[in-house]
Amino acid sequence: MIIFDKSKNETHHPNSNFKKLCRRLRLFTKVKVNKEELSHEELKDCSIVIIGSPKLPFKEEEFRVLAAFIENGGSVAIFSSEGGDYASKSNLNVFLSEYGMSIDRSSVIRAVYHKYLHPKHALITNGIIQPEIGEEKDIPLVLSGKDSSATQYTTRPQDEACDSTSSLSFVYPNGTTISVQSPSFTLLSSGTTSYPVDCPLAAAWESDNIMGRSHNDKKRPGRLIVVGSSDIFADDWLDKEENGKLCDVFFRFLLGENIEFDSSQGRSDFEEKECVPDISSLANLVKSCIQENEPLTRDYNSMLCTKMFEIHNDCIPDVIDLYKRLNVEYEPLTLVRPHFECPHPSLRMSTHPPRMMDPPPPALELFDLDECFSDVRVRLSQLTNQFIDDSDLEDYVQEAGWIIGLHSKDRLQMGAKDVLYRACARIFEHKCGLV
Repeated sequence: MIIFDKSKNETHHPNSNFKKLCRRLRLFTKVKVNKEELSHEELKDCSIVIIGSPKLPFKEEEFRVLAAFIENGGSVAIFSSEGGDYASKSNLNVFLSEYGMSIDRSSVIRAVYHKYLHPKHALITNGIIQPEIGEEKDIPLVLSGKDSSATQYTTRPQDEACDSTSSLSFVYPNGTTISVQSPSFTLLSSGTTSYPVDCPLAAAWESDNIMGRSHNDKKRPGRLIVVGSSDIFADDWLDKEENGKLCDVFFRFLLGENIEFDSSQGRSDFEEKECVPDISSLANLVKSCIQENEPLTRDYNSMLCTKMFEIHNDCIPDVIDLYKRLNVEYEPLTLVRPHFECPHPSLRMSTHPPRMMDPPPPALELFDLDECFSDVRVRLSQLTNQFIDDSDLEDYVQEAGWIIGLHSKDRLQMGAKDVLYRACARIFEHKCGLV
């Protein structure tokens, strides 16, 4: 039995985004959705637990239940999304650190456009790290029994050979990278056309002890797979490229098939990540001078320069002698009258006529024109729509009599019976030909 966890508000489960994956797995085993906290009782008859991008943190007791489940031969598949635990407010890295893995706080984009418009929908054609994936990609999940314990699979062709990195192409949408250390090993990488380059996208861990749960009447080791994209097997992407074949290989590995991965494959020479300052934001900030200041003296008067700007009459004799040299008559300076240009016209007093209050409209009596000029049949139909309840029948008869002209001048003098009497009399006279 395979359990999809939904207790932590996962975004991917059989009711959302994993519908096609659920139908794919139901061909050979039972599928269940767990909405409660993970416990030993819930995972008793389970072979695989799938966690699809949780939005809430797990408790320590739940992590201990998952660890014991893996040690007893169970398998766990964890799918994350871009931004890792920081974006999803989860704590999966606390659990994965025990197995040498952690989900990074980053995103994977394709540096060169090809086939898919959005940069985060990265098409990776040379990201297969394990050659076993390319050799096993054409072997589907086969139904051979109702229970997962009786499921059998087609054996792998022995003479099939394919390229280790380009043997399978897949789409990696809205995903992040994964940090992998021993004893875990890398399954997929971002390749050479995506950024960051050749970084792990999926990793796995396998227990050394073969114990616990049986599969095909044999014991199998506990296994863990972590994928940095929860959309890689989602409904919109499962049938794109060869994502479906990659899904079959991963779940055959989780179900205890004889698929062996080489832990020595993949890059391990990654440089330590360093935080780079945001240059564009820092450039807009006000910055002080970066030159080192000299220490200030205690006598502040020595810091004042009095010779740079001064006023004196020492140069006046030299200026008077210059008049003689230039043969210019010396005259005292006179006041030059300034001439101011007026760019605007002269101002005038502005006057406005007073605003008089308008007299109010004449107080005319309001009356209904429809009542005076409408046809008798129209008025009777309007009256009928107004009186719906039988309790107002007397008022209805009086108003109808007033409309057809059976009333006297004062409509309050006649009752409903009088109106009916007059109406019957008129009808009788008309029948008898007296009118």
